[in-house]
Amino acid sequence: MSRIIGALVCFTLIVVACDLAAADERREPKHDKFAVDFWNYLDGKYDKWDTVAELPSSVPAPQVSGDAKTYANPAALKNLQEPGYGSIFVVEHLQDDKVIGLTACFRAKAGIDSKQNDWYWLYYLPSGDVVKTSADKAAFDKPGYVTFEEDGRLWVFDLTNKNLTDFLKIGELTKQVIRPGVGPSGMTLKSDETETILGYLAAKPGFLTAIEDGRVWVLKEGSDAAKEFVAAGEPAKQVIRPGAGPLGVTLKSDDAATIAAYRYAKPGYHASVDADGRVWVFPEASQAWSEFVAQGEPAAHVTKIGVGPNRETLKTRDAGVIEAYLVAQPGYVTQIADGRLWVIRADSDDLKEFTANGELGKHVTKIGAGPMGMTIKSSDAETIDSYMRNFR
Repeated sequence: MSRIIGALVCFTLIVVACDLAAADERREPKHDKFAVDFWNYLDGKYDKWDTVAELPSSVPAPQVSGDAKTYANPAALKNLQEPGYGSIFVVEHLQDDKVIGLTACFRAKAGIDSKQNDWYWLYYLPSGDVVKTSADKAAFDKPGYVTFEEDGRLWVFDLTNKNLTDFLKIGELTKQVIRPGVGPSGMTLKSDETETILGYLAAKPGFLTAIEDGRVWVLKEGSDAAKEFVAAGEPAKQVIRPGAGPLGVTLKSDDAATIAAYRYAKPGYHASVDADGRVWVFPEASQAWSEFVAQGEPAAHVTKIGVGPNRETLKTRDAGVIEAYLVAQPGYVTQIADGRLWVIRADSDDLKEFTANGELGKHVTKIGAGPMGMTIKSSDAETIDSYMRNFR
């Protein structure tokens, strides 16, 4: 094992054991240091490794569109289907045959990060500046996008954005677009152009999204329709929903079910719209959802009229699911207990304590201030206020 790989194993063990930095910091300093060291190790070396057709599907990585060239170190080549510990992949992201970014993925040691199957990834600019890592605390990042909070406003960029280099150097852009109140938690969004902001707002896990002529295409990730779209462009069969997308733009897809799932799915929940326009919601990976997909609407179910995001009727199989669905929001972990709502930022240090104990020893309570008149509890008033600004 080389010195740098051995150092990373030690580094990642230390990171797991250490407390994270303050909540307003995107990346703990040790991760920044490792990003520099790892780049110095890779630079001038990875391009001498063997190339492979693509990054294995078992390897987690940021979503970056476009052409790519993938390199694998000798450890990774031993088993490309299930790469073992010590494996490293480097993906060059290309535009007009020019490298515009690089993703480096390293599988360190058992127990480092069970959620990522012990993989650690970093996204670099060609200069070696790190943009994003799998260890970042960034509640408002989306697939293919990186965000930076500044004075309550949110800068957003796609990972291949040509202006990222300037922003990382000076923290500002000479030319910028500002859209007040359209972002998560009602935040003002800032970027280099309106299309970048629209792309960020449209992005959602589990979906391929693309902007064509001011309209947003939405396709299920990995579907035949998505593969066809990437290879050949717009499919012949399409469904159009004027004004249903972010910023009031038109949504397009291969079928109505995909648009419904895109519009109403929330973190941890699947959604489907029936022929009468009512929205069925189910927890992800639940038996109720599997049965709904296989058999259709359950005979026994719960209905709540006019409570949806746009006053739609919501339906589900089990009691309590609709309420839990309604309070779920991107960037937050929510839990209803004894009629009270706990809200924790997904990138907060408090999440570990809450997950272990189901509550926080030190917290703020606001009676009747939450959704549906619920009492809302969190680590601080700022989190509650931020969450409620985003609640629909």
